[in-house]
Amino acid sequence: MRRVLLHLGFHKTGTTAAQSFLYENRALIWPHFALVLPYRTRDLGLSRAATNHSVYGTVGTLSKFGTQIRTFLDSLDFGDKRGLIVSEENFSGLRPSRNAEQGYAAAPELAACLVDAIRHRLSGQEVDITVYLSLRQRGSWLRNLWAHDLEHMRQVRDIETFRAELDHLPPLEDTVARIREKLPSVTVQEEWLEDLQLRRFGPGTPFAEYLKLPRDKARLLVPPTKVNNRLPEDVLAELLDLNRSRLDEAALIRQKTAIIKRARHALIGTR
Repeated sequence: MRRVLLHLGFHKTGTTAAQSFLYENRALIWPHFALVLPYRTRDLGLSRAATNHSVYGTVGTLSKFGTQIRTFLDSLDFGDKRGLIVSEENFSGLRPSRNAEQGYAAAPELAACLVDAIRHRLSGQEVDITVYLSLRQRGSWLRNLWAHDLEHMRQVRDIETFRAELDHLPPLEDTVARIREKLPSVTVQEEWLEDLQLRRFGPGTPFAEYLKLPRDKARLLVPPTKVNNRLPEDVLAELLDLNRSRLDEAALIRQKTAIIKRARHALIGTR
């Protein structure tokens, strides 16, 4: 039986660490699973197709995502028994802080489109598909979305305004329930980041368990080395002030880059 694991988000729920775990253990994973990570999905435009559909929601945008996914799956080497592991948070849609009106409304149909493409690629074979979604407590999740946007965009809203503007979005677990309802023949698994952080491989733990490697191979798995730690509050306040300033974009980017680099070095030094 082919086994397929689709990690479809959500944003700011430990996805960077999860993908770091998969990448750093790729040599152990490859004999058993084809591995698809963001450096491939984004380079090939697959994530852009998914986020476009989450914004526009037309038959055409969903069809384009499906066509691109099918073409990509046709290029993968599944061998005689190899399964598939995918980790790409943009396959649930555009980050809600950039798509506040829709949020993750398109996530169920994007997941269904992806599942249909996989079944088409492996038609005639017995396939066991699991959709996995990582969750985070709402307050922490919203704050980390805000902090991310402070770093990467000209985000000028304070955290209170930011939260108020996203308050209408349903809880992440409601989106999981909608995906489960959309895909009754697929296993839909969820894990909370707060629980995963206490376990050996952190956000990589669900993948370590899913692999079911022989004991001698499982001992070789390494924890993720890349984790997105949120910057300290005083640094976030400094970034907010810069975003609200009259600096042109080039000067803003230079100053923010210097501040973030200095703060990251300080965080590493305190570990």
